[in-house]
This record gives sequence, C-alpha cells and structure tokens, in this order.
Amino acid sequence: MKLSQNSNHHIFICTGKDCKKNGCEGLKSELKQSLKENNIKNVKLIKTKCMDYCKLGPNLMVNGKLLHDCKPKDIPVILDELKHSPR
Repeated sequence: MKLSQNSNHHIFICTGKDCKKNGCEGLKSELKQSLKENNIKNVKLIKTKCMDYCKLGPNLMVNGKLLHDCKPKDIPVILDELKHSPR
C-alpha cells in the first residue's frame, strides 16, 4: 500500500434535500469562486450526501471540522481556516 503525499485540504459539502433547500449549491459556487479569487489551489471541494444534521444545514466539513448553517458570509472564516491549517 502507498500513502498519498498529497497535501490538499478537503471541504465536503452536503447536497442532501434539506441542505439543497437551504442553499448549498449557491454556497458551493461562491466558495469555489472565492478559492479562485484568493489563489487557494490546494483544496478539494467534494459534494456528499446527507451528513445527518439536516435541520442545521447547509453543512460543510472542512478538514474534519463540521460546520452548520453555512452562508456565503461565512466564506472568509472558512478561507482563514484553510490558510492557517497545518496541512
């Protein structure tokens, strides 16, 4: 077995029914654009199914940290987390 030497950050975006209803697709688009504008390239943006926190969505998982009720206004905080993460 070989372990990847990949140093990417991972952002999982829930695309379950309630998260869609609460704007996950728009959040994903704005997050993707913000990553591009801030020249942050080492991030994998991954759509996922339900994270079991439906009433708290949209839900994201950023490098293993679960975030609830994410809105576009929260993107600067997410980008800051990525910039200061030791990955």
